[in-house]
Amino acid sequence: MIRYPVTRKRLEELIEAESPGWLRRAAARTAIFRQQGFYEERSSIWSEVKPVYMKLQGGEKCAYCERKLEATDFGKGEQDVEHFRPKSSVKAWKAPQKLVDQGVIFTVAPPAGKGYYLLSYHVFNYSAACKPCNSALKKDCFPIAGPYQLNGEEPEKLLKEKSYLIYPLGSLDANPEDIIEFYGSSPRPVAKRGHKRNRARVTIEFFKLDDENKRKNLFRERAIIMLALFPQLEKMSGPASAAEKAKAKDVVDGFTRSNTAHANCARSFKRLFGSNPVEAKAVFEKAIQLVISSS
Repeated sequence: MIRYPVTRKRLEELIEAESPGWLRRAAARTAIFRQQGFYEERSSIWSEVKPVYMKLQGGEKCAYCERKLEATDFGKGEQDVEHFRPKSSVKAWKAPQKLVDQGVIFTVAPPAGKGYYLLSYHVFNYSAACKPCNSALKKDCFPIAGPYQLNGEEPEKLLKEKSYLIYPLGSLDANPEDIIEFYGSSPRPVAKRGHKRNRARVTIEFFKLDDENKRKNLFRERAIIMLALFPQLEKMSGPASAAEKAKAKDVVDGFTRSNTAHANCARSFKRLFGSNPVEAKAVFEKAIQLVISSS
């Protein structure tokens, strides 16, 4: 995961450009939910703004796994408009026993039918997520360590919930790269202890980001990136000509930009090479074997 910077003002401008009048209609619907005290409607309008989030997230990347998907013209079917905080019902996530045994504490989920009804049309409660991350894994779960605040109307005021999952848009939440980094193809926590470390562990487990069997394509794609990066990083640090080094730098810059698939993995590998080229080479060799074995 990485952060996709955007202010609320700019996000609203993009939404209005995509679907004129959407914010007004969304506010009217929220007013009805506020009066009802729960979310319920016959039809929704958030699909109208899906292209905004797809484009915002590094050009059609999943907010959580960083897979690069098709552009908006043909890729709408590959991605969902994902409600970060579930709108109508928050269901319990069955945490792996290893997390519980390691002292990660989860707040009991609210009663059935209770959700963040006032955030159903909040522009900072959306992201674009691939089908595996959203439909197969996230569903209506939202694990936290603090008390649920289901009547909340502004996500930035819900920090006391101590969400385990990370919201990557704007600056409402921590920068995902301050929480999760990569060693080779595998994600790992940045922090050594505390809630920040637990957020990484839960997010990684929640989206199966470190499951080489169930998400084999993620691992293969990350490995391919390292196969492309290592020779260029060597060229940049070796006896190559200035022109060759400049060309290598362009390639590295291309793989580490926010609009590139698995940018966090690429940036982590670049840092590893900078601090320990020998270890980076060992990681590179493992990436070769991973690609060969998964071909």
